[in-house]
Amino acid sequence: MERKQVAIGIDLGTTTSLAGCLLKGVPIIFPNERGNLLTPCIVAFRSRQTAWVGELARNLLTSRKRNQVVVYPMRYIGTEKVYAIGDREYSPSEVLLIILRKLRDIAAKYLKIRGNRIRKVILTAPAHFNDTQRLAIVRAGKHAGFDVVRLVSEPVAAAAAHGFLNTFGEERLLVFDLGGLTLDITLIEVADGSFYIRGTSSTDLVGGIRFDEMLARFLAGKFEEICGANFSEDTVLYQNLLHVAEKTKIDLSFVEDTEVLFPYLLSGSSPKKTYLNVRINRTQFEKITAPLFEQIRKTVMDAFKRSSIVPGWVSTVIMSGGCSRIPRIKDMLLEILSPGVQVENHIPPEQTVAIGASVLSGIIDDPERLSQLELQNITSYHLGLEDNDGNMVVVIPRGNTYPCEVTRTFTTAEDNEDEAVIHILQSKDPENSRSYQSLGQITLDKLPPARAGEPNIKITFAIDEYGVLKVSVKHPFTKESTETIIKTGQWKGAFTKPERRGTGLRVL
Repeated sequence: MERKQVAIGIDLGTTTSLAGCLLKGVPIIFPNERGNLLTPCIVAFRSRQTAWVGELARNLLTSRKRNQVVVYPMRYIGTEKVYAIGDREYSPSEVLLIILRKLRDIAAKYLKIRGNRIRKVILTAPAHFNDTQRLAIVRAGKHAGFDVVRLVSEPVAAAAAHGFLNTFGEERLLVFDLGGLTLDITLIEVADGSFYIRGTSSTDLVGGIRFDEMLARFLAGKFEEICGANFSEDTVLYQNLLHVAEKTKIDLSFVEDTEVLFPYLLSGSSPKKTYLNVRINRTQFEKITAPLFEQIRKTVMDAFKRSSIVPGWVSTVIMSGGCSRIPRIKDMLLEILSPGVQVENHIPPEQTVAIGASVLSGIIDDPERLSQLELQNITSYHLGLEDNDGNMVVVIPRGNTYPCEVTRTFTTAEDNEDEAVIHILQSKDPENSRSYQSLGQITLDKLPPARAGEPNIKITFAIDEYGVLKVSVKHPFTKESTETIIKTGQWKGAFTKPERRGTGLRVL
């Protein structure tokens, strides 16, 4: 008898990842071989044929084999960064592929017990990811053997988890998603079973690892006073200290004070092991990391400012990411928002996005239920192209819901142009050329002689359900269409007007 198939959901985080599914109407998160639900996004290359993923790989960071380890490849997904390991080079996408296969194996082992097997998958991506990054994730998922049904923004998945465990009427949500390296704030309106994203803000200046690093520097200073240890000159020693700092941060989310013990080998004629001991309380921790709390406040307020929404608009806060357990964060949100706001506490914040992805995976083959949970993602950037003067012409504005398709008509800027270069851009501020990011270009050639302004050149920007951008241009005379999908590695970074690449076009 053929085994029953199931779809799964994967929270593909920057620092940790989880996988789960909806079994008998209940979201289940799969434990890895160590019984942990979270698998660190760390890969250790033991040979050309063997790679360790997760805790085993992380342990090598505190050994002399740390040069075989790649840490958090999602930081560089969609860029041209290369990891040199031995005599081989790996792109971030190749490392991500290994992590996805590990998650697939974790899921397969769990589901095999119940006679199921994996096929389709819902993947999640950080809210601030651009089109190139999102496409790189989708392709990595497909290369890992998945049929990627949908790529969902993390805040939308978090809202889906909240909606599964609560009866939605009309709600106004603030999703506070504090990951290992980034903070995403998303304002979502819920009406008639649909989610409408009304505003976003993000920063890479705040994340769980930033808290660890600040606390580690404080502890290093204390320990250096005690024994003269120089943590800045010993990478292995510092990695061990980062682990201790992370544990201390977690402890202080549940208790008012804790004792930090750090094993250290005293040098001398008879080296011996000792424990460096520092006592720290929650108030000290908040003072040490005060700049991060200030940045959190700024990012939250920025979401309201950009969307022209007042803080009192929010009725419910959804916390996502383990670091959101820090008590000062909840206190700060309650200070900013209205007194009657509800803070969701039914879901462990480490699992919020994964549970949402699991819920969505369970209704992939149920069009009626899926239609009842309509997801309205919005673009994180303005998308458009560069005109003949080096300025950006916005085609799809930031905050536009997708899937969507927008067509605008352009023309030539000068007489008798024989070609036009369509330079595709994204930007958070179209008025500032230094914020422009290149996504690729299309050359429209073989234009017959014509006066400036005569040809009608129709250019279409389309974003699919994955958030992947496709740009097509229709030749004004041959009527043939040329298109490009924004591919991994095409992102070129910020550039200024002297480096512009778009020529020959102006908007009609």
